[in-house]
Amino acid sequence: MYSKRVEKLVANFGALGVDSLLVMPSHGMNLTPNIYYLTGFTGSTAYLLFTENERLFLTDSRYIESAGKTISHFEIVDTTGKKLDEQLKELTSVLGTKRLGIEAAQMPVATFNKYTKVLAPIEIVPTVNAVEKLRMIKDESEVSLLRESIRINEESLKDVLGFVRDGVTERDLEAEFEYILRKRGGDMVSFSPIIASGKNSSKPHAGYTDQVLVPEAPITFDVGVIYKGYCSDMTRTVFFKDCPEIWKQRYDAVFEAKWAAERMISAGLTGAEIDAVARNIILEAGFGEHVYTHGLGHSIGIEVHEKPVFAMGAENVIPAGCVMSVEPGIYVPGEGGIRIEDLVLVTSNGVEKLNNLECDLMVVG
Repeated sequence: MYSKRVEKLVANFGALGVDSLLVMPSHGMNLTPNIYYLTGFTGSTAYLLFTENERLFLTDSRYIESAGKTISHFEIVDTTGKKLDEQLKELTSVLGTKRLGIEAAQMPVATFNKYTKVLAPIEIVPTVNAVEKLRMIKDESEVSLLRESIRINEESLKDVLGFVRDGVTERDLEAEFEYILRKRGGDMVSFSPIIASGKNSSKPHAGYTDQVLVPEAPITFDVGVIYKGYCSDMTRTVFFKDCPEIWKQRYDAVFEAKWAAERMISAGLTGAEIDAVARNIILEAGFGEHVYTHGLGHSIGIEVHEKPVFAMGAENVIPAGCVMSVEPGIYVPGEGGIRIEDLVLVTSNGVEKLNNLECDLMVVG
């Protein structure tokens, strides 16, 4: 599996204009998505150095033993006590590198300038999305992990809904969700959960507060789980004790927008075309003043937000094999909001919905 991914990456060297490529850890992250995708390594510090025939995995003493046991398609190189730029100079010299590709999004300008000087006469070539483009298309093993992440996410949310009652706060529900997902086999949340009641739910990224749940008002749960490195992301809006008629109308508009977009999605369409379908449903229902201003959806995988996207002005073509969120919404400042979100697998002639949890209007508590 990992070897095939590496071979696809190396096969693109001609298009990238390089004969070697350096993949670096992400700043401030425990797990580097591109390194995990290519190796399965979950530690915080590692570098990958590729040529057409060589695969080097550079890490320090904290990970040498574990890497040696789990990574078989790379030569393990110990970086303990060594300056990386000097070690790279030695390695690239042995490898005969002339044009070293680097990930422009991961390398700070100061590091780029230093490497340009230290590694001369090797030319440093910035690359953009070299690995990310491969990650857009999910293979069977990735889809399987995503399905399990989604299942844990759904089961955890169903459990949390049982805690909705008088006196409970948004923070209480968030704490229950994080506890339950781990009990159900999830590793951690894929993002800080959004559990927003009443007028807080009018903020698309409200987070959670100490506010007590508000009767006859929406509660938006936007939650996700990481399972073996793969993220889920789902939103359900429920109502506490009762749902007034105006909120039923708004909910129906969002539900229809989501359903219409899912029917429309097919490989080859642009993100803007899909977004317009859902957006127009809400406009035609008379809620244009409060239609969502965020994008309709995003790809998901090792990271919770990947490319491509469904959004106004998004000219990106949606390929078969990517997993996308579909999440239209209506937000009324001072009153509240509704968002419904599921994940779908894009195919050559439509989508397969990956979520199983119902999204009909629900009153709880």
